[in-house]
Amino acid sequence: MATATATRKSAKSTKQRKHTPALELVIPYQEKIRLMVLEVVREEAGRELSATARFSNQDFDWEEFNAQFRKDYGATSLKELMRYARIKFGLNSLDEIRERRVQHKQRRRERIANAGGFADLSDEDAGYSLEMEDLEGDEIELA
Repeated sequence: MATATATRKSAKSTKQRKHTPALELVIPYQEKIRLMVLEVVREEAGRELSATARFSNQDFDWEEFNAQFRKDYGATSLKELMRYARIKFGLNSLDEIRERRVQHKQRRRERIANAGGFADLSDEDAGYSLEMEDLEGDEIELA
């Protein structure tokens, strides 16, 4: 009897869900660009801090860094992220940021290949969830 009640409740809640058209679920192009820049800046900062820690014989936790970075900068505007990219890493245009993203992805592919295709790679790969290949070569206006 409990199973029948649970089934009715599940069916009822399914019917009450509001329909959202597919394109409303897709993030806007400008936000995709912002996320790409955020990921490049995050990767560049992490690599630099990781190298500094390695040089000082200290540990560097990529997962902790990624979580804190996203907490600190996750809502930062595209304009501000572009400014950080220019000031901190010498990336002066969106094209340079795209090129750096390609380099990051190439390094990741090489690490995967060297690891024999296994997912047990360095923590450096943590946070690579955004694929921006479809944006390469597109122009954007910074408002």
